[in-house]
Amino acid sequence: MYDMTIVRRLALILILLLFISALCSAQEGNDVFWDGIGGVASFGKPFWADMHSTIIRTEVAYATNSPDYDWGEFNTSYRFFIFTNLGVDITIWSGEFADGRYGFSFTLPFMIDTWYDLFERETSPIINISYRFGFLDTNFIYRLSSPLQILPLSEESSLPGFLHFNIYNWSLKLSLLKHESTHLGDELTIHRKNLELPITRIDVLTNYAELIFTLNDPDNQLRRNHGFKFGVLFNYNFIRGWYWVLETEADPDFVEPSSFPFEFHIQYQYQSSPFWRGFQIITSAEYRLRERHKYPFSYSGGNFDDYSNRHLVNNFNLFAGIRYDNGKPNYFSKIGIGARFYSGLNPYGQFRSMPHFRQLGLAILFE
Repeated sequence: MYDMTIVRRLALILILLLFISALCSAQEGNDVFWDGIGGVASFGKPFWADMHSTIIRTEVAYATNSPDYDWGEFNTSYRFFIFTNLGVDITIWSGEFADGRYGFSFTLPFMIDTWYDLFERETSPIINISYRFGFLDTNFIYRLSSPLQILPLSEESSLPGFLHFNIYNWSLKLSLLKHESTHLGDELTIHRKNLELPITRIDVLTNYAELIFTLNDPDNQLRRNHGFKFGVLFNYNFIRGWYWVLETEADPDFVEPSSFPFEFHIQYQYQSSPFWRGFQIITSAEYRLRERHKYPFSYSGGNFDDYSNRHLVNNFNLFAGIRYDNGKPNYFSKIGIGARFYSGLNPYGQFRSMPHFRQLGLAILFE
């Protein structure tokens, strides 16, 4: 049953590609479809505040410590860690129609998210590593023929300049099949087995779909922009949920199945007008509603947390910094540096049952 569902989705995507090919041939000539293969689209890019995205990022952060991953036994409430994200949106095809009024693109997203304990001097262990990839994200953008002025900039206005904004476009991103797999670091897994803890590891593995609506996609334009995203994520593994356990790795009596197959998020990102050779100020924020994993997050420190009344948790991710944009649509055309603050569930792998996680860091980003 599940395999046939996958086949149907792939067939739908193939039909959509053939439709785009026919549309290109009918409107622009036979070469447009082939010219669009491998072209980099100017739209559909993630915002800085997207917690797990295809933006390449390295961050030094002061974050909540826990006995569950305190390999060096520092026994402090907060510690410094290294967080890295290696991601790419491989463009399969992109094209513009009606003199750039609207566009399509198909991409293959892939990202590796790693949490290092490099400040532990003995082995500098990896705490958690996550893999995420998708099959043919479909992106569509519609550009207004002229900007819709919401708060127009004029001499009579008393509002600060950065509050004035126009609506330039709206876009949709549909991801029919994405896969997430997270893994605990080897040192921690061995340590927890040696201690014979009730939960050695949790297998966080799922397939999901995602739909995102964007108002004012930056569209690779060097202009002041207020962008908004509204997204919903649906977990296909409705019965098994976001995770499962093997009896050789966890006592099933301590693990309840997840029951809420959705995630919702709202994002906002502001980019200023370039103020010096392509430099821009960036502020970005995300609110995300996520289900907390239903098992106690810490045994090694004797902390059995009560999670029974807090299944859905509010999560906030805030980013602010400066970005250099060379104005080209190529990969690595933008480089930024910024400060980030996160508060909510621990967003990394099997630690998502850990509440009240906070992270304050300094990051460098490549887009």
